[in-house]
Amino acid sequence: MPIFQYKAYNAAGKEVSGEVEAISNKNALQMLKKDGLYPKEISAPTKKSERFAILRLLSRRTSLPELAAATTHLSTLLASGAALSDALSVLIGEEENRYLRDAVIRVRERISEGSSLSGAMDEHPEIFPDVYRRMVEAGEASGTLDNVLKRLAEYLESSAKIQAQIKTALIYPAIMTIVGFGVLSFLFIFVIPKITKIFEDTKQAMPLITVILLTVADFFRNYWPIMIAVTVASILGFSRLVKRPSVKAFKDRAVLRLPLVGEVLGKFYIASFARTLGSLLESGVPILKAMNMTKRALGHAAFEDVLNKAIADVTEGAPLSGSLKGSVLIPGLLTHMVAIGEKSGKLDILLLSAASAYEKDFETAVARTLSLLEPFLILAMGLIVGFMVLAILLPIFELNQIVR
Repeated sequence: MPIFQYKAYNAAGKEVSGEVEAISNKNALQMLKKDGLYPKEISAPTKKSERFAILRLLSRRTSLPELAAATTHLSTLLASGAALSDALSVLIGEEENRYLRDAVIRVRERISEGSSLSGAMDEHPEIFPDVYRRMVEAGEASGTLDNVLKRLAEYLESSAKIQAQIKTALIYPAIMTIVGFGVLSFLFIFVIPKITKIFEDTKQAMPLITVILLTVADFFRNYWPIMIAVTVASILGFSRLVKRPSVKAFKDRAVLRLPLVGEVLGKFYIASFARTLGSLLESGVPILKAMNMTKRALGHAAFEDVLNKAIADVTEGAPLSGSLKGSVLIPGLLTHMVAIGEKSGKLDILLLSAASAYEKDFETAVARTLSLLEPFLILAMGLIVGFMVLAILLPIFELNQIVR
């Protein structure tokens, strides 16, 4: 939030000055009066405070579980009969995440000025995702905001659960890779050169495997700063390059073709597709609008192509199931459930049911992939260590033969 400088009088009539962090000039005035100060002058935010505000904006973080918990509280308060403004005030008092709390404060102020809840949230897309805001908008239009917020909290909790599973699954391989690389780097740079120096002093011809090991060790020892710099530059360059639409599209499609990884990611995106579209339809969002929002929420080029075609087909009057049937990315079971949902008028319910099933498939696929990845990493480390031990022992055996 902006930082305002003020001059004011305290209860004793003494003039004081300082800074106050507030949303607006009016809000700063209210905060000073609440603290027992009588404002004399309140100045606009300085460039310094604006820079700090920008830094705070860039560093703000609101996790899905935190947003889900706040949404659940808001839904409960509204269901109990509390007015929206009062419910937001209670939420502000209970919220511990300062960035989410600041956003709710600004939302409450905009509502007091006559804005709708979804309209006020539209000003804070970094806190409230597009899917969130459109579901709130649908709830306001239908007069079922408390129920929509409850379903929205369930949607966020489900999304947070999947993200947590992905992060948990990546922890072990990441730690193994980092520790293994660190240990090997230490051996190549500091240990192996000292051990193998004795072989060089003998001036005897060494086995090819030992020559390879010494060459790699020399390369690590002499060029490790350059290797680190190149690695960091490559990561940064790739992260910037992949933001280009054409490169991102190529990467998205290529990853889906990878063995094991592609299968797991496919199940993740199918579950997300069904969960997002089902939640939006359940909240009363029209199907074309829901499909467009689902496309943006997924953010995957291959599924974007599928949804673009589906949107065009549905616009022309074709059923959604007919359009999805021609895609290799959408499983036949999901297409069949969509067709049944369209005929029975329960498309939202069947999509959410399918989402639960594919989320379980995703969990199973992650567990199966990890069960294969762990021994693979151990085997890879064993082969590298075995190579190093063999490269050191062979010259020792040859020296022993010479001595004899």
